[in-house]
Amino acid sequence: MPESESSGGKEDQVATRVCAKSELGLGEAIRVMVDGVAIALVIDSVGNCFALGDMCSHADISLSDGFVEGDELECWAHGGRFELSTGRARTLPASEPVPVYQVTIVDGDVYVDVNNQVDMSAYRASS
Repeated sequence: MPESESSGGKEDQVATRVCAKSELGLGEAIRVMVDGVAIALVIDSVGNCFALGDMCSHADISLSDGFVEGDELECWAHGGRFELSTGRARTLPASEPVPVYQVTIVDGDVYVDVNNQVDMSAYRASS
């Protein structure tokens, strides 16, 4: 779920401010905590911002230590790749998606709403 832009209206904001967008570089992932949830906050190569659950679904590895390539975040440990917009696992050994949360940019600040996830039911591996 890519970011949505807004201006003003911070009093209506239900999401949590995590940083200024200008603090992040293109193709960068950082770990942030929002209401006790570990998030891999990612800026892709064209400046879109995404928030994914920070744990690889294959192993208990922090995805924010991985690599951003195109529209994917790659786990540094075993090479599993996850689609930024959906959390869908694209390569083995990862087969289950990771959560993706709503990101909003307000006056240049990045907000993440951990109560607003992408519906991943279509991306789960069949059993």
